[in-house]
Amino acid sequence: MAQASGPRADGFRGLILNQTSAEDCLKMLGQPAVDKTDRLDVSKVSKWLDPKHKEKIFRQLSFKNVGDFSQIQLSFLENKLMMIELAFKKNVAPERVNNLFGVEFAVVGAGPSDLPNEPGKYPVRFVPTLYPFSYNMIGISDKAFVWVDCSTGDARAPGRIDRTRQIGRVLERK
Repeated sequence: MAQASGPRADGFRGLILNQTSAEDCLKMLGQPAVDKTDRLDVSKVSKWLDPKHKEKIFRQLSFKNVGDFSQIQLSFLENKLMMIELAFKKNVAPERVNNLFGVEFAVVGAGPSDLPNEPGKYPVRFVPTLYPFSYNMIGISDKAFVWVDCSTGDARAPGRIDRTRQIGRVLERK
């Protein structure tokens, strides 16, 4: 699961947001299971993004069963990588998310904090004592927002990471 060039919020195993082209990805990962044009599924981060993320203008390449991931979906705008979505096969503890992406994360939706309206602003920090069956975490860097979907079967434990979305801040609303 280690990343080739170290953890970074704006990249994954040599794929860099706002730099990597679709052709570069195809050379690295081979033929995708799906190649389509659609809108971005960005969950609550949508309130931080330009409305164009809702338009069907993003080329999306989906790769199934790649290493530790059941799916890797890459989204491009004007042939630049805008979003990396990873669906995890293995149990990865949410406590490890800071190390995976090299930024600090805050819990969202498991208590008093929700995503602030101001883009790039962390929610109020708190440590949950009980976890809902599904909750989220947000990480922020100068180049990317990282949205994490987590789930647990035991409210006393943080559970596992289900999916991550690394979204380039070039899509941030101005």
